[in-house]
Amino acid sequence: MLKSLRARLAAGQTTAPPKRYDPARPLCFMHIPKASGTAFTACLRAAIAPARTVSGFDPVLFGDFCDFDAFSAEERRRIFVSSAYLPADADFVAGHFAWSTLRAAYPGAQLVTVLREPFARVLSLWMFWRQTPDSALAGVAGWGDYVRQARLPLKAFLGEPRVAAQTDNMTLRMLLWPHPHIPAGGFIDPAQDAILLRAARQRLAKFDFAGVMEAPDFLADLQAYLGTAVRYARLNETGDMPAELQTPFAAELDAETVQLLAARSRLDLALWEDVAGPRAAIRQQIILQHVARIGAIMKRSA
Repeated sequence: MLKSLRARLAAGQTTAPPKRYDPARPLCFMHIPKASGTAFTACLRAAIAPARTVSGFDPVLFGDFCDFDAFSAEERRRIFVSSAYLPADADFVAGHFAWSTLRAAYPGAQLVTVLREPFARVLSLWMFWRQTPDSALAGVAGWGDYVRQARLPLKAFLGEPRVAAQTDNMTLRMLLWPHPHIPAGGFIDPAQDAILLRAARQRLAKFDFAGVMEAPDFLADLQAYLGTAVRYARLNETGDMPAELQTPFAAELDAETVQLLAARSRLDLALWEDVAGPRAAIRQQIILQHVARIGAIMKRSA
């Protein structure tokens, strides 16, 4: 199976044979945080006009945090601690749900996802959490303390095991959760890389559509899958950084921090390169553009 998958990926295909959206079956989007998922969700909803949409979270992103009962009623309604709580009659599910949750709740559904270059994804997460005010965290109780870790320097944030579920190879975690070799509140042991990557590639091959958001032909591929033209707008982007949290971004990227970024992204990078295929050659350009954008945000007045 892996040999077949790699052959298809080498040919620029994410599925074999290429699949098309089937309106008679539910569509489930595995939303990887900070990978254009809000825009992708809006695009899909406009294209397929679902009758019942479900969105929210399962525990995959929360690591060892589990005090959801302390959330506000509004926030608690967005948490599905088990696939059994997802409504069976949904025809479009778009949220931060692991592969296992979606497949258990909707065994006959079509699965789609979007991957992002993992350095850029982790940096976007740090920036997005960093600029989140305390007022926006009031409804999530103790989880707010996890998000506030992004107010630390980037190196310290990447070294914080409490947020490993969000920073440490998140794409692979969402594909494989729960897994005995993936600690909820800690970092993945590199000794397990080969086993985990093999399993993640097998699951990624089961998606009906898996795209790379930076690819020049991303929208064309999506339109071919959906069988219709789509509109894609940029949504939920990082806003201005509070003045007290602005920092010269170049100073954050010392050699040790770059090594941590590589460690936190090593497995996700392999998956991204699988799906990107020859388009992975644009990676350096993607990173440079993203670093320049972050540097500009850090200098922008709040």
